[in-house]
Amino acid sequence: MGRVTIRVPLYKAYPEKFIELMKRVVEKHEELGPSSPLNDPSFIDMAAFKIKLEQADALRTESEALRAEAEEKMALARKLLGTSVGQTINTEGTLFHLIDIIKRLLLTKYRGEEESLSPFGFNVVIGKAKNGGRTKKVKVG
Repeated sequence: MGRVTIRVPLYKAYPEKFIELMKRVVEKHEELGPSSPLNDPSFIDMAAFKIKLEQADALRTESEALRAEAEEKMALARKLLGTSVGQTINTEGTLFHLIDIIKRLLLTKYRGEEESLSPFGFNVVIGKAKNGGRTKKVKVG
């Protein structure tokens, strides 16, 4: 005969389940009244437990609402920036499109003096390409 194992999960990684579990504990405690096994204040103060649970639940609810609002604002910002899914440098009216126009205008104005774009905040990288012919590919093996 195998040994019996008992597992009682607390669902800490699942906030909704975690809070629901604690609400049910408080509910059962209050339902049992004076006969509740949780009425020993030297063991646990259920009144303080309930207050902390209500505070945590309210803060979590508020946090979720603020997260939804923040995500909406972030989506709006991405749309304006031109970094939303489906947008490219060619999406008219976006900042990505407009900064490309600005960059091209400045490159035209400062042709031969491209370093002059640096004061505008652009990171100008100037390199030299090797003048050479084709490279030969060598097969190994």
